[in-house]
Amino acid sequence: MGRGWTYWEFDHPLGSTVRVISTPLGLEIFTEDVFNIVAAELNNEKIVLMNIHSQERYVVIEEEVVKIKTLNFTAINSLKTIVKADLINKFLHWVRIKIRPIFQRQYL
Repeated sequence: MGRGWTYWEFDHPLGSTVRVISTPLGLEIFTEDVFNIVAAELNNEKIVLMNIHSQERYVVIEEEVVKIKTLNFTAINSLKTIVKADLINKFLHWVRIKIRPIFQRQYL
């Protein structure tokens, strides 16, 4: 088993929760949370078939270590080939404006 990551939750304006981990390579967002916002018809199994690069991470959820899939900015951006680009752009803009500054202050 790899490193256990701590995640943070953020409320998205569409009413969904977005869970984020901060890795040395940048922010990663739980795949299922991204899909809930930009493409509810997608899921973890379909993303593997589409060759979108996701990471597998271990996080503690309700005192249990769970393996989850995450997407970084590049992987989310690559969803534009299957989801309306406008939806992806709005989501990434929200992450840049609302979430990323919180983590940037942490490293200043």
